[in-house]
Amino acid sequence: TVRDVLPIAAIMFGFQFFVLRRVPANLTSILWGFGWVLVGLSLFLLGLEWCLFPLGRLMAGQLTDPAFIQAGHAAGAIDWKDYYWVYIFAFAIGFSTTIAEPSLIAVAMKANEVSGGAISISGLRISVALGV
Repeated sequence: TVRDVLPIAAIMFGFQFFVLRRVPANLTSILWGFGWVLVGLSLFLLGLEWCLFPLGRLMAGQLTDPAFIQAGHAAGAIDWKDYYWVYIFAFAIGFSTTIAEPSLIAVAMKANEVSGGAISISGLRISVALGV
């Protein structure tokens, strides 16, 4: 995760020190925040590896299991529409992960702010999530 966050931090600190030529007044709290970002990302990735990825593999296997799909159908009479549970699952995962995306939340809040409230935070988030 340091490898992932370091380029962003390098650009921001580089711009601050070499372009603006100023040390931030709250440098200590910024460095603490950077540390907490690393801890949070590490825990998030660990949670994904231990829980969500295995659960996703398990559910994908179950949803595409021929025994599950063929239930109630004659042998060999499976159509692409018989995979509707896979489509519903894929939509639900795409929608929910997009709604929860922190960068989308930040963009929606900023869009609401600069538009004077004309762009709804939840409306923008839902519109983007439906498009996924």
